[in-house]
Amino acid sequence: MDMFFRQMWVDERLKFEGPIEILRLNNRMVDKIWTPDTFFRNSKKSISHNMTTPNKLFRIMQNGTVLYTMRLTISAECPMNLMDFPMDGHACPLRFGSYAYT
Repeated sequence: MDMFFRQMWVDERLKFEGPIEILRLNNRMVDKIWTPDTFFRNSKKSISHNMTTPNKLFRIMQNGTVLYTMRLTISAECPMNLMDFPMDGHACPLRFGSYAYT
């Protein structure tokens, strides 16, 4: 499944004042700022898109709120019950967590 995975958090260290309300950072700056170590628990394969540049968006608001968005393609493990095929329906919830705190 293709998706835009958005994460938002507050980092007090990144608060700022001035005429600019939102800082838009380029992809090189993302590596210099703390980001969550989120991973998908039921993922078999994940791809972060990099055509023509990394498909990532990183914004910091004046109050230190950070918005981090990336485009992903995920192949996930989804249990299926085919007893009512072809009249059945399926859902595939993604389970995610923190890699360091599992």
